Amino acid sequence: ARNTNAYSALSFLRWSDIWLTQGYALVYVDIPILGKDGKFNDNFRPHLVDTIYSSIRKRDEMRYIDVNRLGHGGHSYGAFTTGNLLAHTPFFKAGIAGDGAYNRTLTPMTFQGERRSFWEAPTTYLEMSSYFYVDQIQAQLLMYHGEKDNNSGTFIILSERMMQALTGLGKTAALYIYPFESHAPRARENFLDLWARWLEWFDKYVKNAAPAPSTTAQPQ
Repeated sequence: ARNTNAYSALSFLRWSDIWLTQGYALVYVDIPILGKDGKFNDNFRPHLVDTIYSSIRKRDEMRYIDVNRLGHGGHSYGAFTTGNLLAHTPFFKAGIAGDGAYNRTLTPMTFQGERRSFWEAPTTYLEMSSYFYVDQIQAQLLMYHGEKDNNSGTFIILSERMMQALTGLGKTAALYIYPFESHAPRARENFLDLWARWLEWFDKYVKNAAPAPSTTAQPQ
């Protein structure tokens, strides 16, 4: 367990204390993607959605969360996951995604746990790409990216094209690009800027989200 009495430098990943001080509950969900050896990503979408749904139900049962005010965020693979959750579930009011990959056809020669090339598993690559399902995203998405990101799976073009798709379809989205930063911010000024933007985004679209419109049965 983390020693809460120890001093640690300002960070931006998994720094839950800041969210907690602002009235949020923070949940880290392990999402197992299971399947045959070398082909488990064929089950990526259903296993992702089923795990998140069961996690939300359990936290709601424990009265830790308000199911009408949920957000999701992540960095790198977590940003990739956020994009897919917003595209394939109705659970979240808003998302935060940093230095992510949203179009797997732009990383065609395998990626992380996927050891098949795009030409060996084109359907899987497409289904794992939230870019192709942007029209289904209803939540507000804040993205950020290091201008000099040198990670082979998350070149900045992935965020730029995702942003173009979101705005082109009239979605509420933002993309902040940090000069001189690579796959994760290092400058203290950028940490502070990110946290200010994250909190403002979730305060507006999650904590103070407008209630969902009620449905009224129409007379026959």
